[in-house]
Amino acid sequence: MHFPFLLVSLLLLALPARAETIDAIAAIASNNVITCYEVEKDTQEMLIQLRQSGAANLPDVAKLRQRSLDAQIVKKLQLIEAKKLELSVGAEEMANAIQDVETRNGLMSGQLKEVLKQQGGSFEDFKENLHNQILVSKVINVAVRSQLQISEEAISEYYRKYLAVPKARREVQIAQIFLTLPAEPTPKLLAEVRNKMRTIHQQLKDGKEFAQLVAIYSESPDRQQQGVMGWFMEGGVSQRFAPALDLPVNGLTDPIRSPSGFHVIKVMDERWQEAENVGESHDEVHARHILLQIPSLADKATRNKIYQRAKSITEEMQGVSDEAFSIRAKEASQGPSASSGGDLGWFKKGAMLPVFEKAAFAMQAGGTSGVVESKFGLHIIRVVAKRHINPNSLEVNHDKIQQILNNVALQDQLPRWISSLRADATISYNTCPSVDVNLPAIETSEEDGVNLVKALDAELKDALEQWRKAWVQKDLKAYFAAYSKQFRPGKAYADIATWKASRRDAISSKQHIEIDIQKLKVIHLEEDHARLEFTQRYKADAFSQNDIKLLLMEHSESGWHIVREMTAIPK
Repeated sequence: MHFPFLLVSLLLLALPARAETIDAIAAIASNNVITCYEVEKDTQEMLIQLRQSGAANLPDVAKLRQRSLDAQIVKKLQLIEAKKLELSVGAEEMANAIQDVETRNGLMSGQLKEVLKQQGGSFEDFKENLHNQILVSKVINVAVRSQLQISEEAISEYYRKYLAVPKARREVQIAQIFLTLPAEPTPKLLAEVRNKMRTIHQQLKDGKEFAQLVAIYSESPDRQQQGVMGWFMEGGVSQRFAPALDLPVNGLTDPIRSPSGFHVIKVMDERWQEAENVGESHDEVHARHILLQIPSLADKATRNKIYQRAKSITEEMQGVSDEAFSIRAKEASQGPSASSGGDLGWFKKGAMLPVFEKAAFAMQAGGTSGVVESKFGLHIIRVVAKRHINPNSLEVNHDKIQQILNNVALQDQLPRWISSLRADATISYNTCPSVDVNLPAIETSEEDGVNLVKALDAELKDALEQWRKAWVQKDLKAYFAAYSKQFRPGKAYADIATWKASRRDAISSKQHIEIDIQKLKVIHLEEDHARLEFTQRYKADAFSQNDIKLLLMEHSESGWHIVREMTAIPK
């Protein structure tokens, strides 16, 4: 996730020796940095999701970090592709997406920001995540979905099998564990991945939790949704996955080989969709019209003048092309459809005024009416086309079927595309500093959890204020007491004694010190660790400087103490 201080991370090598990199680099994918912070944060989110799902046994954190790093690399490569394709997300798109989230969560417009704040979340971080999700969706649509070709024969076959005779159908929610393979794997690699999937499958049969193994092993984009692919009916998944649709809830498939890798599918839930009540067959008309309005206070002479004009236009429009009628409608019509050439689209009986419908349905396609008067004014109607609609027909269901089959094809093509991104990218890895993650063993209600976070925040802010005050007051004893016994001063100092001597000289030599802390952000890493990020405005005598500061805090019996201190000078 993007934070302002990460923008300066590549400039830190040019800073004075006392300034350290704010965040270590976990990997570089095609010249784009993935930070250890991003990996750690995603790992924490996975652990929280597992806890919320009721997982009794949490997986090895090191394995989760590796899976998180893989996911971060894929996301970065997808965003790089979006940039190459010059894709963007407009302000209106973002506003609509946020409104959609609020609607789906039962919130009023503008309420999401306050809810996130109450839960200790950042609205800016949320928007950044949402922005990237929309971008990734767009790049998949352009790079993958738009390349799919669904034949008319396939659409007709789906209709014949599943929709021609409406009936109740079973729908299942399925999830997967997926291990990827390159386009042309070596026999050795193929055997290794196959054996790995067999081992995972056996662990599942032995009772291992599905969500836990998804988090550890799965390489699919749906990993962050605990492997859930969605709800599917027969014909709505790739043929190789079809056996899963016949399984009972909690049933597992054997390992399935696809062109992009190996899959194990689990049925999570089921429901039945009754045959749709599609309604009766009916006729529809596609029409245009030219409307001349009659003022309510018009006298007889004025009315007659408008009627004569309408009659003249009617005679003029007899036998002309649809294009010519459209042009005339844009020039003469006084109705709201004038800008679209008087186009009213398709409609059935009951959608328009009776007098208008009677004239429209009585004409043949290509015909133009005489003057038709309604309460809205005088109409000259042209029938563009007519059709008979069977609500259960192939024609009506065509687009729906095409979408279903597109999604089926996407199940195969998306993993291939992601594999190709990785294959074409230059990726280098670094080692992140090890951080032990120990989530609290106790379970709390949502209200208790919020109160606990508030209490921890208050303690952290108080510890930060004591550190600031000791610095300003040049109280060296209190200042050094703010640091943990495990504090590491960084590579600029040979040892802790050297660092203390340097700090003692720097603080004692000043006549007057002012420290102002702004834009404080508290991030809870695990039970006994937290990260404080803030802008530090420092002024001492005639010198002043604004820094971006990061403190890694650790809790002990004596309270919160600083274990790491990192500084960067903003642009």
